[in-house]
Amino acid sequence: MKKNIIVILFFLISCVSTAKIDMLPRNKLIEISKKQKLPYKQILVKWINYPYSDFHKVNYLEKNIEDIKAVEVDENDYKKLKSKIIKEFREAGLYDEENGTGTVKILLTSYGRWSYSELFSTYLIDTGYVLILPSSLNVSYKMSVKAQQNFKEIKFDKEASIKTTFFFLLFPLYPFSTFSGKEKTIINNLIYQIEDEICKNQLAD
Repeated sequence: MKKNIIVILFFLISCVSTAKIDMLPRNKLIEISKKQKLPYKQILVKWINYPYSDFHKVNYLEKNIEDIKAVEVDENDYKKLKSKIIKEFREAGLYDEENGTGTVKILLTSYGRWSYSELFSTYLIDTGYVLILPSSLNVSYKMSVKAQQNFKEIKFDKEASIKTTFFFLLFPLYPFSTFSGKEKTIINNLIYQIEDEICKNQLAD
């Protein structure tokens, strides 16, 4: 029993996550904050996920993506996302629930987002050599935006991904590159990107 616990703990800390996203430089964020904007009155947010336990079967050609049902993420993750979006939009001058007009609908879709409990029942079983040889998991994110204001509608998507590599030699790097930390980074940058895109569309009018 003790041996199994040690293996599990070692697995938990023997991974490194890297983010793939177009990062907005700090001067770009400052530029966004200074632009004249028309704030929205309402922001609707939703986050759905295609769980790893089902999504990984698409990669094995056992299922089609159309056969998998997306589920809403847990309430805590949803509240954090909505709170972050509201905060950033308000600070950027894009949200004013009293004087704003129009509505922004934001849908975040994640593909293959995993939990450790899922990995123990699927990944560790399917990938017997994990930790002995490098193995990786990819999680993709798409933030879809539909904004309506003053009889004008804009729609666009922004995408990012996280690659997590499991290998026993990586455990010293774990504290500096966790999956949750990289997810926070890409979600923040997706929010900045959609703010930038909305500003561009408003200035183009």
